[in-house]
Amino acid sequence: MKPMLHTLPTAALMVLALSLAAPKTFAQATSDLVGSWSLVSLTVTKSGNEVEALGPHPHGQLIFGSDGRYVLVGLRADLPKFVSENRLTGTAEENQRIVQGHVAHFGTYSVDPAEQVIVFHIQNSTFPNWNGDVQRRPFTLEGDRLTYITPGSFGYGASKVVWQRMK
Repeated sequence: MKPMLHTLPTAALMVLALSLAAPKTFAQATSDLVGSWSLVSLTVTKSGNEVEALGPHPHGQLIFGSDGRYVLVGLRADLPKFVSENRLTGTAEENQRIVQGHVAHFGTYSVDPAEQVIVFHIQNSTFPNWNGDVQRRPFTLEGDRLTYITPGSFGYGASKVVWQRMK
């Protein structure tokens, strides 16, 4: 009977240690987002009209890792190639079209299921004004379709971003 008395406190300590080691920022709904997503659309409403911020058929990928990290890239489908074949010697027009035709950022994320919000902790972005920013984005998840709203700080107002789960 004596060994049983030693086993019980040890088991209790192990359970406590495991529960403390679990990330506190992960909510149950986070697991619903883990995986790779393909960009369907990024639209902005201007004067009552929806405008496709990255063109009609944007390319992009959003990866939510089970470790709480994410990477997001969105590109216009019609980005120009550099005539010089050297991105360091692009023309002003090429550079402008490329800068205005993409967005990328990475960092960590969490989900607030009660508020239905994804919280992006942006480490770095191709829009440097977002570096170190924390952004809350209301979202809906319907089957394999994720939709969220971005803040209006990107230069063209708040936008609706739609992603499709990749299989």
